Amino acid sequence: MANAKVVKTLCLYTLCSILTPTPLVSGDPVVVSGGPENDYESWIIRPNDNRLMIIFDRNPDWQSGDLYATFSTDNGDTWETPIAIIEGPGDQATLSFLQLPGDTLRLWYASNEYGTYGIHTAHSSNSIDWNRDGPIELGWGSTSMHYDPTVIIEPDSSLTMSYRGPQGAYIAHHPHGGTWDTLKTLVGPSGYRPRLMKHTSGVYLFSYHRNTGSGYDVFVRTSEDRVNWTDELRLTYSDNSHDPFPNETSDGAYLIYYATYLTPAYNLYRRRSYDAINWEYEEQVTFDATNNTQPHFFMESSETFLVWAHAVTFPNDHDVYFEKTPYVGIDENIVWENKNTPTPVSICPNPCAQRAMITLKTMDHPDSRISIYDIQGRDVTSMAHISPCAGNSLELDTSHLPVGVYCLKMEHPRNDGCVRLVVIR
Repeated sequence: MANAKVVKTLCLYTLCSILTPTPLVSGDPVVVSGGPENDYESWIIRPNDNRLMIIFDRNPDWQSGDLYATFSTDNGDTWETPIAIIEGPGDQATLSFLQLPGDTLRLWYASNEYGTYGIHTAHSSNSIDWNRDGPIELGWGSTSMHYDPTVIIEPDSSLTMSYRGPQGAYIAHHPHGGTWDTLKTLVGPSGYRPRLMKHTSGVYLFSYHRNTGSGYDVFVRTSEDRVNWTDELRLTYSDNSHDPFPNETSDGAYLIYYATYLTPAYNLYRRRSYDAINWEYEEQVTFDATNNTQPHFFMESSETFLVWAHAVTFPNDHDVYFEKTPYVGIDENIVWENKNTPTPVSICPNPCAQRAMITLKTMDHPDSRISIYDIQGRDVTSMAHISPCAGNSLELDTSHLPVGVYCLKMEHPRNDGCVRLVVIR
């Protein structure tokens, strides 16, 4: 029988799971574009016709990409055969698209068809036939490379773009009925993969990854006017994290997905915050032995619609994957202490079928406890058997837990934490 200290520690884990990142319930991802092609850089929206629509880059040799579109009429369960929408000389790459007032679809993408990569645009009234409108003017000369646009539409129908330019991550604005500004406003020096969102509160969140000297990690900055930005806040400490993408959740949180490399592969992770300052511990989203990168998502009500690039055979065979998962908000906003310290608990193996080992990274304490919660936030600790082992380890018996995703939480006077527990059979 476990001693009182360990039992309390177990109880504490339970609390942590409710207060930490919202658990994901996920089945097998849907393969949007399979086969031998190299498909990546996907972007998903729901146009006004209520279909789901994805545009992605098909690039067999990483230097001759064309853009393809595919659609789903059953909320992502199945996808139509992709069709080419932007083809031409050179490489058409990094992209972003949205639907404007009046139903016109507008696409931005990088192209080097005129020599140096610049940002081009195209539009369509039916999502099938696209009119190429050429490069947009952002103030750079014809030899200054700029690419990787992300465009959002503002409440006043103006547009705001983040993009990669000569010295890092930039922002530009396009008033409704006007033209793009040419101020070349640098937000993230040395930043790559810049992504932008605007919260319903009016706050912009700008994310990117950059080299810290020992590797790449994810950073964010916020602003209320696109001019004055907070100091950058570092979200990852892995020295190998990339491709951040932020958006707002249905319960008003900032949610950011990104890719982190831990041997043997990149997998997707996410972090959440209700004020863009205090961030919950990261939650792992994919668990593959091959790379998952380039996430893009949007939310509707209580569901997350996520797409990403899955490496079948790296580097020249990627598929676009899609996953629709429930999102469960929380009733209270948690201000996390020690937000940049490692999560104080780990599980191995994870996913697990019958048993796993829990390793506690903090010293035991009489006021510590472990708990397990399901996706609905229900305490299911009693359905799992947890036994003390040598040192700071516990054995977890999951044979009575239904298949699914859980949050295993540790609450400790000096360091709380939660990890995603995946039960398989």
